[in-house]
Amino acid sequence: MEYLWLNPQGLVPALVVDQDLIITQSFAILEYLDERYPERPLLPEDLRLRAKVRSFAQIAVADMNPLNIVRVFRYMRDQMSVPYDARRQWFEHWAHKGFAAMEWMLAQESENDFAFGHTPTLADVCLVPQIHNGLATKLDLSDYPNLRRVYRSCLSLSSFQAAAPETQSDTVGKL
Repeated sequence: MEYLWLNPQGLVPALVVDQDLIITQSFAILEYLDERYPERPLLPEDLRLRAKVRSFAQIAVADMNPLNIVRVFRYMRDQMSVPYDARRQWFEHWAHKGFAAMEWMLAQESENDFAFGHTPTLADVCLVPQIHNGLATKLDLSDYPNLRRVYRSCLSLSSFQAAAPETQSDTVGKL
């Protein structure tokens, strides 16, 4: 019940900045952190590149994640009696749609270490959980060499390693 005071949806995440500011929703939190700590920007200065980064990130946050999260699968199973194979087909369909679009976007860029340059951006931060989820569920990612390259670059950084789900004290069971 206490968590509902932080986030009335009862979902994660919720960032408690102080007693007057609690931010929910991943993208809002990421943008707040980007603006709060400008010395390590998540958005490029270039307006056109910033738009590309936001578009890429939104594929993960707005198009893929809402369709591929545990609460959706539990609802499909418990409330709609959707069998496992159909839920798996749903997951694979929407994951591949999103990954294919992101792979196409990266193919238009030069082969950078990260999605849109030589340092991580909001695009990388939003991509990594989707790739992690794909790997954890044994999704075939062989058609996405650019996404896999960017994922490897991100995982080479200690900040991404420290943020991995398996390193979090509140991770419950298998993802």
